[in-house]
Amino acid sequence: MSGPLTIISFFQLVFLTTIAGLPPASAGLAILIGRIWDAINDPVFSIIADKIKSRWGRRRVLLLFGALPLGLAFCLQFLVPPFGETGKVLYYAFAFILFDTVYTAVHVGYNSITPIATKDYDERGSLNGYRMGFSIFGGLLTIILATVLAGIIEDAQQRFAVLGIIIGLLAAIPIWIAFAVTKEFDDPNAPVNELDAASSVRATLSNRPFWMLMGLYLFSWTTASLVATVLAFFAQFYMGMDELQMNIVILIAQVSGIIFIPFWVWMARRFDKRRAFIWGCLSWMATQILIAFLPAGQVSLFYLFAALSGSGVAVAYFLPWSMIPDVVEIDELRTGQRREGSFYAFASFFQKLGTGGAIWLFSQALASQGFIESVGGAVVEQPASAVNAIRWSIGLVPLVLLGIAIVFGYFYPITREYHENIKAQIAAKAAAAD
Repeated sequence: MSGPLTIISFFQLVFLTTIAGLPPASAGLAILIGRIWDAINDPVFSIIADKIKSRWGRRRVLLLFGALPLGLAFCLQFLVPPFGETGKVLYYAFAFILFDTVYTAVHVGYNSITPIATKDYDERGSLNGYRMGFSIFGGLLTIILATVLAGIIEDAQQRFAVLGIIIGLLAAIPIWIAFAVTKEFDDPNAPVNELDAASSVRATLSNRPFWMLMGLYLFSWTTASLVATVLAFFAQFYMGMDELQMNIVILIAQVSGIIFIPFWVWMARRFDKRRAFIWGCLSWMATQILIAFLPAGQVSLFYLFAALSGSGVAVAYFLPWSMIPDVVEIDELRTGQRREGSFYAFASFFQKLGTGGAIWLFSQALASQGFIESVGGAVVEQPASAVNAIRWSIGLVPLVLLGIAIVFGYFYPITREYHENIKAQIAAKAAAAD
């Protein structure tokens, strides 16, 4: 699943404004329509997810039947239909809504397996470290594919169409593999959530540690999504890089993210997840400011700072997701139910809200500062106001977002000792019930 999401994060807005030929405001409108659907789709699925029961398990069934539709829906997003501006806005909004619907189902099914695979605080950290390492690696492979295709297919529209088809079809394979190897963790006879819809939503939203976690996740993931979106614009329109150099920058950031994940796993074990998150955000803030104030044309330094920014990628990918299983147990203590699906559906909502919000806000910033759209990948000299908007979006805005994420992280209450106490209380309740 990481491959499609990586391409959307790095290339969706670039594709819409410089390949499909949409003005930034219209491209942002197409994205906004899709995100409005997000506001409906994820909370509704949070109710449905914990009531699923099938012979393929409660979670794995979503992987089995969602894999192929996910890939096909992704392909549609990188075709250029023969429509006018309004038609293209509606087409790309619909294509994203279709993709988002299937992605939610698969994403919730996949992530909901983590809390039932292990209940140990540190093992969950390691498990999510491995999972997110492979996730970033999958994204890395998609960027490598995009770089290779750039040297083979000259026509930009054809290149993105081929990229979308290949990644869409390949995306189904690891999902089916996950279905095949996780059977032991997904009991088809496990009890389903017995709370009614209203009670289920209230229980999820009344979980204070979950709100603190979603706050730190929303603002850190929005930062990651914003940096991913702006990076291509910064490389092309400020640093003066060609497409190959631009893809190398993205590759460096992705490889660095993989390398840094073991370090943050160690930090979470050595201290705890909350403190590791805060320290990771502080170092990330410094890196983004250094990038923003780079002199134009300093390509070598940009490569170096892109490598350092990989630490921030690792923080946003790994640490929040390793915290969600711990929050699920607080809910289990309060409600007596295992409702992983509800929490992961809301987490999916905040993830996509961060990605969509970052892309939409940046598109509006470009539109307000006179960014000039183009067709077929043609490079157009941009006004200084648009270039400055790009620089602020890669430096100052992440500084603010990460500062807010740190505040939420500071008030996040679950430490290793806190979690052990919660597990002991759950065990005591279960023993008393027996």
